[in-house]
Amino acid sequence: MQGDFLIAHPMLQDGYFKRAVIYLTEDNNEGSLGFVLNFKTDYVLRDLFPHIKNGNFPIYEGGPVSKDQLYYIHNLGNNLSESMELKDGLWWGGNFFELAHMIDHGKVKTHNVKFFMGYSGWTPGQLKDELIQKAWFSNDAEPGLILQGDHKTMWGDELEKIKESLKVFSNIGFDPNLN
Repeated sequence: MQGDFLIAHPMLQDGYFKRAVIYLTEDNNEGSLGFVLNFKTDYVLRDLFPHIKNGNFPIYEGGPVSKDQLYYIHNLGNNLSESMELKDGLWWGGNFFELAHMIDHGKVKTHNVKFFMGYSGWTPGQLKDELIQKAWFSNDAEPGLILQGDHKTMWGDELEKIKESLKVFSNIGFDPNLN
């Protein structure tokens, strides 16, 4: 499961996770943790940190937990100290001051890092129960989509990979009462 995508089932009516695609970064006996990849906010990094001149990096809602904290996944590897290796050339976290310096000096572009406010978390066994209840589909994550996937089409595209006929759900409005 760790390193996989969680794709919200089309019938999931949870107000927060409806149509979510989550990259699961941790899954162990202490619980599970991941980031919603397709909920883009209206904020950019510069809005939160005005001193970062080149901070025109979009911010995504990573989940409902610790929404006052900034998290990031990147492909900078050991070039960013204190980073933790995830999988397939992806890393999590690292020294933010170094990252800000690299951004300001043009060494990091939007295809290198994705920022999240908050994260998605589950207590031990909770995610397993939600999978049994079919709230989520699980599928192999494509590393390129994590940093560069189209947030507008990601959910439908991932549903189609599960089963082609599921793609139709992405063409239905977010609120079916408006159709």
